[in-house]
Amino acid sequence: MTAVTHQTTKLPQGYKMAEAEMWKTYRYNGFRVMVIQQWDDPFGRRMVRIESLDDGGEHATGMFEADFLRDAEAE
Repeated sequence: MTAVTHQTTKLPQGYKMAEAEMWKTYRYNGFRVMVIQQWDDPFGRRMVRIESLDDGGEHATGMFEADFLRDAEAE
């Protein structure tokens, strides 16, 4: 089985993936969250860290940006 990575996934020439916006508020899994950090992991995959606004920032997590954008709705 071959893992799907940025090296094995071919995108159309000129294709640009959507990006999360820093400090923007989103709805994610029923919570209001804000993107507080963005980076590329060692394999070149885009990552984001989000922080919950509903609890004063008590909870935060990091994830693949594509996974976040698939389920998030901008406010």
